[in-house]
Amino acid sequence: MKKTKPALILLMKLLISAGLLGYFLTRIHIERFVNTFASADVSYVVLILVVYLLSQLVSAVRWMVLARPLGFKTSFKVLVHYYLIGMFFNLFAPSTVGGDISRVYYLSRDDANHSQKTMASSTMPAAVSVFIDRAIGMVVLVWLGAVGLFFFPGYAVPPVVRALTYALALGFIIGGLLLPVLRHVLPQDGHPMVVKLRVALRSYRAHWRAIPQAILLSFVIHLIQAWIHLILGRAIHIEIPFSYCIILYPLVGTFSALPISLNGLGLREGGYLFLLQVIGINSEKGVAFGLLLFLTVAADSLIGGLLFLLKNSPKPSAAVAQSKI
Repeated sequence: MKKTKPALILLMKLLISAGLLGYFLTRIHIERFVNTFASADVSYVVLILVVYLLSQLVSAVRWMVLARPLGFKTSFKVLVHYYLIGMFFNLFAPSTVGGDISRVYYLSRDDANHSQKTMASSTMPAAVSVFIDRAIGMVVLVWLGAVGLFFFPGYAVPPVVRALTYALALGFIIGGLLLPVLRHVLPQDGHPMVVKLRVALRSYRAHWRAIPQAILLSFVIHLIQAWIHLILGRAIHIEIPFSYCIILYPLVGTFSALPISLNGLGLREGGYLFLLQVIGINSEKGVAFGLLLFLTVAADSLIGGLLFLLKNSPKPSAAVAQSKI
């Protein structure tokens, strides 16, 4: 039963993604949809490929900032390789945490190779670095969306979406303020998530500057990603104000992170279709926007796949199964 459960979950996600994409394609004019792709400005697409890759390099800097307090001395160049490999697995593995698992594996292996530690002893700190990197990225993404909704209230975003975004952003702030209290109430062992929180609280308490630095880097990364949305719009001949991009990107990013589809496929396109209609962009261009964004990210992610093949490494999943990210 335990072996069939992951397969059933994967099948469910595949069906949801396929069902959503199929539904959207039946709701649009296929000829106009194809023409949108055919008329895309290649120069803008190339620019997006370059800028997106640069944003991932900044993401690798954020990971390095968070890994140093945990004792990792891996060079930035090597971390970039691991991060790009993680990009590849995040997109092409059946689960969105596939890239996280690969990053944990490579970072802990590198630490074991260059220190007196065993790989097993390095796995938990490596998992913590990836977990905190993910968490801060998501928290700042929600904050950016809330900031955009607050400062640009003129866009007709549905009230329920506004309320949920504000509530989530406020919840993250309250949770952050309560974190110092958690170390007094968390059990010494138990669930892997509890262990990770204990390790994080202990490590970053002494190196607290890493957290605001990572938050600042996250804002930079997400603003770059929002700007990419503006350029992607121009690639398919639609104008999306940057003020709306800092609403559009966080809301769709948060929605597509729900673990009910295959790497957000279907949810992401539905989010763009729905939210682009708010500013008068038709369904064909909304779906095309989401799919073109996916394809450009996939193209950049192939660099990580090439690096993975060049490393000729064994599969990392079994080595880090205990991290349970």
